[in-house]
Amino acid sequence: MRRLLTRFAVLGTMMGLLAACGAPVTEAGLQFSMSPSGTLGYEVDQSGTITVIGRNLRFRNTVGGHGVTITRFDIEYFTQDGSPIPAGNNSQENAVSLFVPPGIQCLEPDPFTGCTMGMEDWRFAPGPEAISEQSYQLLAVRVAVEHLAAGSPMGWYADITFSGFTATGGAFSTQSYRLAISPPD
Repeated sequence: MRRLLTRFAVLGTMMGLLAACGAPVTEAGLQFSMSPSGTLGYEVDQSGTITVIGRNLRFRNTVGGHGVTITRFDIEYFTQDGSPIPAGNNSQENAVSLFVPPGIQCLEPDPFTGCTMGMEDWRFAPGPEAISEQSYQLLAVRVAVEHLAAGSPMGWYADITFSGFTATGGAFSTQSYRLAISPPD
């Protein structure tokens, strides 16, 4: 009985993988964070000059996720009651060029593409973390000025979505990630 269940499990997994080959790619499982902080922040000096703090983007694919190259982000800003804050052009196409390896691990990953299913020792696992070399100022200065003028209230936030292409050339986009706008330090 145990052997039969194992065979059905393997067969089910293989059928799922084959079915996924023709399905459109959705990268809802792409994990996103920022460093050094997970919020959008700014500083204000003694003379009132606002400096937006840059953030490095950090991504990791979940188990079995497709390798993707992120090329663009769209960001929208909101007050605590959900009212949009106009900030000009919030879409930055080709502003990012970051490859996120697939959710596969192996003993000797390729330095450019990571691990692939064709490698001898591959297995499904969370992919290695990809961190942008440059930092991005994701908070529009206009939004920081309005946030400061409103008394730096808690609850303001931004929704950011990333898009680009998969390792096989298909287009993809992520779900929207919510980021808090933090008061100045």
